[in-house]
Amino acid sequence: MKYNKIIKPTKFDRFTNVPNYIFRHKGISIGATGLYAWMFSHRHDQQITVEFMINHFKESKSAVRAKLNELIEHGYVDRIRVYENGRIKGYNYKLKAKAKKLETEKLEAENLALENQPQSNTNSNIYISNTNIESILKHFIALFDSRFQPKTKEQKAKWIKILDQIQRIDKYDLRDVYKICKHIREKDFWKTQFLSLPKLRNSDKNGDKWINRFYAIYKDDHKPDAYKKIKDLIEFKLYVDVDGQQKLGAVTKLTKLNQYNLTQVLSGGEILEVIKYLQNE
Repeated sequence: MKYNKIIKPTKFDRFTNVPNYIFRHKGISIGATGLYAWMFSHRHDQQITVEFMINHFKESKSAVRAKLNELIEHGYVDRIRVYENGRIKGYNYKLKAKAKKLETEKLEAENLALENQPQSNTNSNIYISNTNIESILKHFIALFDSRFQPKTKEQKAKWIKILDQIQRIDKYDLRDVYKICKHIREKDFWKTQFLSLPKLRNSDKNGDKWINRFYAIYKDDHKPDAYKKIKDLIEFKLYVDVDGQQKLGAVTKLTKLNQYNLTQVLSGGEILEVIKYLQNE
């Protein structure tokens, strides 16, 4: 997978056509606005890193980072982590025309709950329905050894706060968080490293939150079987054909394959499975 790239509509490659929305956005800094316009001036596949930005401008590293974070905060830029084998390789920067809707000061956490399905009492069949975070806590606690489980009211409140932040700030669905935690706790190596829920919002030595690392491992371990069927596969890619239909392609060490080529090896169901997998990345 490519990383450290700018992602934007290709129609903007030959000239700098910047959407007007940011110029009408009250309260955003002129520096962030300028950085946004500068990013739009590059080709859609331009190799880019924070260091590349810093080397172009006379402002300090912290100033450039602050402007970039301002764009991300307002929703004009999505910083997308790219992982390989569970480790972060770099970032892509997706430019967006409109800012996200401003959030209110207090965001209500989604009401989610984990309830055992009636046909089974195993953890693998835990179901999430609507209720508050406090009521689902017991299911997360059950994933960990008793000696590391929260016992006091204050300790449980900390775990609830962690789940709220993962959902509200990190933008994870708690249904997915439960699946991720369960999967990581079932791996022999990580079971001795992932001992309590608060670790999820801590950062590794590269500054990446563990929830993101664990999510990458979960996704890698749940790749469709089609990934094993294409010889010398580098990556699957989505593309749009001449009729405007989204199709699945692939890049191998020797050649590029379109969807017709893939149908010689994969079934229609397998192709749809890969498309859904890529759309959820």
